[in-house]
Amino acid sequence: MQPRCDPIAPSTTTHSSGLLLMVATPIGNLGDISPRLEQALEAADLIVAEDTRRTAKLLSHLGIGKPVESFHAHSNAAKLDRIVSRLRRGETVACVSDAGTPTVSDPGAELVRAAREAGVTVSPIPGPSAITAALSASGMNADRFIFLGYPPRKAGQRADFFRLVLAQSLTVILYEAPHRLAETLRELAALAGDRHAMIGREMTKKFEQFLCGALAELAGYFAENEPRGEFVILVEGAASQPSQPVPDETVIHSVLADLLASGLSVKTAADAVAKLTSVSRKRAYEMGLDAAGRSRGE
Repeated sequence: MQPRCDPIAPSTTTHSSGLLLMVATPIGNLGDISPRLEQALEAADLIVAEDTRRTAKLLSHLGIGKPVESFHAHSNAAKLDRIVSRLRRGETVACVSDAGTPTVSDPGAELVRAAREAGVTVSPIPGPSAITAALSASGMNADRFIFLGYPPRKAGQRADFFRLVLAQSLTVILYEAPHRLAETLRELAALAGDRHAMIGREMTKKFEQFLCGALAELAGYFAENEPRGEFVILVEGAASQPSQPVPDETVIHSVLADLLASGLSVKTAADAVAKLTSVSRKRAYEMGLDAAGRSRGE
């Protein structure tokens, strides 16, 4: 039986025969393709992808010829409705991201929510994940950690975001684009240059590399060496959790807005802010809903 997210309270909702598969794809090395991944793509009536060009290469490698349609952060409501309509008719749709697990720092959560509301079964096909791959090779505390996606891009929000990161007692995992990596490390080092960190580059690929050291050392290295490839940053947690003042709500709104824009759900973003500050989980969630509403122009 496929797992469903059934309502706790009694409901008259009838599940359709459609199936939405959330399929994790290799983060680089095609040798990480699992038999279940291949079977899922073979079984799909439609494959929805963040970038159809990257998915076309994967399908070509597997010799699979199935219809592929784009579904990304800028897809409109009409496209979402069309996909859900096909699911309602009993079709199987496989959702993939550019690499790794769908909905983790990329689109897909909206499709999952719409499918569940329509009574469609949603089932994950687990596989490669840059987050856990980097964590397993870091030597840092992996019992409890926080993933915060990509740092904000706006200069006025970055310093506040990095202070929240460095105040955390748990291992913090970030993604970063190559053209912003040096700046991010420089800003982190300015706040806590001696904090231990690790950079994972091009994981599972030919030029895989892990660099460990103090943030100041890593910032210095990438100031002299141009970052190329895909990067994951791991920052070791603070030795002790200092008492934290409640940040200005304008700052929290900005941080929440950027976390939501990076693909996190309201609940996940609010949980992260609540853990990183003295703001209550309830208040952080309320502010997250407000930030989400603003982003939609409500």
